[in-house]
Amino acid sequence: MFRVLAAILLIGNIEISGDRSNQAQIKSVVALEKACHLLGLSPSEFTKAVLRPKVKAGREVVVQARTKQQAVDELGSLCKTMYEKMFGSVVDLVNRALDTPTDGQSAFIGVLDIAGFEIFDVRTVQVL
Repeated sequence: MFRVLAAILLIGNIEISGDRSNQAQIKSVVALEKACHLLGLSPSEFTKAVLRPKVKAGREVVVQARTKQQAVDELGSLCKTMYEKMFGSVVDLVNRALDTPTDGQSAFIGVLDIAGFEIFDVRTVQVL
């Protein structure tokens, strides 16, 4: 879990630039190499997948160059997906651990996400 969180933070530090032909390039490879190390991926393969992914067009496989914005969006989507999968796994683990009936009752954990909660100046949580 900590590896995934650290990798997400590092992927957020990857700087992407666009060249004259509007193709995306990675400015610095330090954050990229650290994130790939944590995820057990090859930095060159990760770079190819983000900047020049292979796309199947009909029967042919074509390498498609990404623009800076497309590459940034792709990294953002990757981070959101990794976080979503990890969070779901943690909730499943906790619920399975709590699923052992005690005194004929079963316990569970629910998560409440209140839209706009993050914009308050002071956040208070009340446990009932």
